[in-house]
Amino acid sequence: MKKFNLLFILVLSAFFVFSCSSKDDEKEELTDTDSSEVQDADNNGDTLPDETTNDDDKTDTSSENDDADTSDSDTSDIDTSDTGITDNDITDSDDDPDTTPDSGDSQPDEDPADPTDDSDTDTNDNDQETIIPDIPVVFGNICTGQTKCYDETAEITCPNEDEKFFGQDAQYAKKGECIPQKFTVKGSGDEKIVFDENLKLEWQQKITKNVDWQHASEECAKEYAGSYGWRLPTPKELLSIVDNGKFDPSVDTDYFPGTTDEWFWTSADFASTESYDSGKAWFVRFDSGFLSHKKKTESEKMHVRCVRGTTLPDGEFETQTIGGDEVVKDSVTGLMWQKRELKDNTDEIGSFEAALSYCEKLTYAGFSDWRLPNKNELTTLADYGKYHPASSFPGMINRSFRTSTSDAKKSPTSDDWKNVWYVTFYEGIVNFEGKSTSDFVRCVRR
Repeated sequence: MKKFNLLFILVLSAFFVFSCSSKDDEKEELTDTDSSEVQDADNNGDTLPDETTNDDDKTDTSSENDDADTSDSDTSDIDTSDTGITDNDITDSDDDPDTTPDSGDSQPDEDPADPTDDSDTDTNDNDQETIIPDIPVVFGNICTGQTKCYDETAEITCPNEDEKFFGQDAQYAKKGECIPQKFTVKGSGDEKIVFDENLKLEWQQKITKNVDWQHASEECAKEYAGSYGWRLPTPKELLSIVDNGKFDPSVDTDYFPGTTDEWFWTSADFASTESYDSGKAWFVRFDSGFLSHKKKTESEKMHVRCVRGTTLPDGEFETQTIGGDEVVKDSVTGLMWQKRELKDNTDEIGSFEAALSYCEKLTYAGFSDWRLPNKNELTTLADYGKYHPASSFPGMINRSFRTSTSDAKKSPTSDDWKNVWYVTFYEGIVNFEGKSTSDFVRCVRR
């Protein structure tokens, strides 16, 4: 019996050992199978590699967003009321030199009218250094061309503010109170066109000589440079190409070669109602650039330079009272004019020096930056469709008013500069007179 029991225990023990061994083998087999499936999934490449790539992308995007957040924090996210940062400071912080194009296409001084013309761009850069921001580009704001200063007998070094003869045309031109003339030549051959970059007028470079007024109009009706639409210029248009820094002729001959110092017709009839003035038209003489009128008879022969483009506007005036003083604003030029009541010769000012000094020392309507107007500015007050006075300026009297522009041509009777330009508003003539004579003065400011 004991043997039987011992045998039974041995068999049971062997069975138990065998059972445990089988379970361990199954467990090991199961473990190996799961591991193999995971490894197969790793080698598949459809899951884990994509996830790894996405992680990399997210890292790069996060970096870019960090940069973007930093940029935003420099501008719109900043509470400037708390930090005290101004708009200018914000603009400065946005200027990133690393993002500036190397091509230079966005240079602020580039001439938008002709970005491919380097010479025009250079000229424009120089001009922009002196042009007042937002100055209207109209005839009255174009410089006369005068670059020198004069006393009553000779050319002088331009004076300082506390010296005699301060306030001349050339000095305010240098300060930027006007826009320098700017022309370009288009075309080739005998029929070239001169384009006024400021006033957007096209001029025939070639002139027709010695024709009466009627035939002058017919000449402009002809084809030129393969096109039509030409006409005789108005008085102010023809004066716009005068250069009062030159004489004999008073024009830039680089752009207007062949210009003589003689008379050129305009399109305007003289508006006088006097019988002896009937049948007259205005002309400009280019020896020095004065404007007057003559009969439109066949015997009166003058030259013709035709123009094309929108006719230049006349002034549009509005009277205002500031600080108890009346001023007149011209919405076309942007100029403000002194409007004081002028009655008789007692209101005249005695000389060129005195006229300059009067405006320089004037305090009127609360302003102290008045000056004597140049030739072009004063001519804008003329209206060549009117007579007696030839002006739409409120309260204009039929007298002559002085400018700050000297006649660049020496006196025909002596070797000095005795003359200065004036405008007479009885009829609208623009001419010169002696600097020692008395004349009326109307000061101007921008």
